[in-house]
Amino acid sequence: MIFLFNKGQEEAPFQLLVAVILMTFVIIVGLNAMNEASKQKCFNTTEKLMNDLKLAIEKTAVYQQPANVNFSLPNCTKKESFVLFNSDEPRLCQRLCLNPSSSCLVLRYSTSDVTGIQDKCIDVTSSTQFNYEGDSCEAMAGFEGINVETDAGFVSGIYQFLYSPNSSSDNPIICVYLKGKN
Repeated sequence: MIFLFNKGQEEAPFQLLVAVILMTFVIIVGLNAMNEASKQKCFNTTEKLMNDLKLAIEKTAVYQQPANVNFSLPNCTKKESFVLFNSDEPRLCQRLCLNPSSSCLVLRYSTSDVTGIQDKCIDVTSSTQFNYEGDSCEAMAGFEGINVETDAGFVSGIYQFLYSPNSSSDNPIICVYLKGKN
């Protein structure tokens, strides 16, 4: 005997619709949480890399000690770069370096997708020179001299920063070497 007008049969399609809507909502919220966690991981990795580079350059320039950095781009986006440049903008130097200087050395992470990552002031004299060849920087076995002040900036690899005395002026010279491009 079939009961066509049973109340349970009328509610079944509605319950199924509610279940599908709830499951869709749970999946969307879960995917959003995973996306946010990925962005936060990317942000933290990038901040750590910037601090590692900053400290290595400062250690070399100020204390005249060699420093190594195992640097690997975080691959947060398709187009990202870490660029080192001299800024002649007093307002930027004041904000980043907390001193009223007319110029400063800045490390910047550039990408269009990740926001909130602040530029880093490299606490060395802005007249610090970065060399990769010539009389001040000798060749090192297994390493390649590299110009980090280009538009390409830092690429993945192991960096070695060495202090080189400057006989012609008081400006420090830092020789930058790269071992292997990952």
